[in-house]
Amino acid sequence: MKRVLVMGLGRFGGGVAAARYFRGRGHPVLVTDLSDAKKLERSVAEIAPLGVDLRLGRHEEADFDAADIVVVNQAVPFEHPLVQRARARRKEVVTELGLTLRLLEGRIVGVTGTKGKSTTSSLVAAMLEASGRPVALGGNIGRPLLNEAERMKPGTIAVLEISSFQLAWLEHDDFAIDAAIVTNVTGDHLDRHPTLGHYAGSKRRLVEAVRPGGAVILREEDEVCRSFAAHTRGKVTWFGEGCPPPVPLDELGLAGRHNRWNAAAAAHAALAVGATPEGCLAAIRGFRPLRHRLEVLPAAGDIAFVDDSIATTPEAAAAAVDAFSRPVILLTGGRDKGLDWAPLVRAADRARAVIAYGETGPALHRRIPASELRPGFDAAVRRALEVARPGDVVLLSPGFASYDEFPGFDARGDRFRELVGVPL
Repeated sequence: MKRVLVMGLGRFGGGVAAARYFRGRGHPVLVTDLSDAKKLERSVAEIAPLGVDLRLGRHEEADFDAADIVVVNQAVPFEHPLVQRARARRKEVVTELGLTLRLLEGRIVGVTGTKGKSTTSSLVAAMLEASGRPVALGGNIGRPLLNEAERMKPGTIAVLEISSFQLAWLEHDDFAIDAAIVTNVTGDHLDRHPTLGHYAGSKRRLVEAVRPGGAVILREEDEVCRSFAAHTRGKVTWFGEGCPPPVPLDELGLAGRHNRWNAAAAAHAALAVGATPEGCLAAIRGFRPLRHRLEVLPAAGDIAFVDDSIATTPEAAAAAVDAFSRPVILLTGGRDKGLDWAPLVRAADRARAVIAYGETGPALHRRIPASELRPGFDAAVRRALEVARPGDVVLLSPGFASYDEFPGFDARGDRFRELVGVPL
């Protein structure tokens, strides 16, 4: 049996899936993570019955030296010295997604992009399902497919949301997919990627992996996406403002032009791997916003509350403001990721009120003089409730990361729901 080290248990399932996979095959497994048990409470509980060893709060060189296989969580820095040490000692370094791609035998659709990945991949899966095709949705959306891959019935199509971190870690992997969607490529995660070029290069990895003749779906107005067309063996199809969608989108129940583009991209990919036009239309009619993604909360009264906590870039927040014709009260703030604030500052002029909070709050207040400043998230939401009038949209679309006050965007969105009186 080979000794396996899972580097990074994490909170989103990848570390748990890897530990379960190798323990199920009889391998001794050590899971190591810099966080403590409280931060990883749910993941620790999931691996407790597996009989794995667990080291929290630190990584140790001796553990890496003793391992035969190192499974790296996507959140680990790309040039981590312990990963370099493992490679130098000829250890097998893999990721949960890399292992999954080795095992999947059916057709694969990969979806990446700065924003819109989850909605677009979910739409592709819904279109295939409505067309009667067996489908499995997974990846960065929070559902690892590693332990399902070998049990999938023949003909199952895997739809994978894939982040830039996951793609960067796949640099050394040899894999092939049948269709790729790149929703857009704008600056993000530059606190992790050393340059914008490195970030864009990780996204390009997906189109490079498309089999000859496969489908490559790219945003026509996006300069970086346009450059990707020269780096694929697949057949390129464009979507966007000036491109006709492959099916009518009139009954799409998602706000915002960007979601119309996401739906068009999803339909192109779904049709390329076996969906029917009728199935695409049925999915479009029945699709509802995903949690924390321009999600209109079920609140009583004439004020709409919208949870768009997933918007962690200024450009995403600007798109959210543009999605509504009603007056918007914008809640913005959090931790800066080193991106250009200009799109958010311009969009603030279109909001009826702007309430800034968190680490970026004071600087936002200086750049948006008409805004109000509150010291923290709770105070900002309460102020929004005070100034909201019938017909308004109270929009949580922060434009920044949540880590100044919350462990993730999901916790921030859940707290918003609590403060506006919507049950979780």
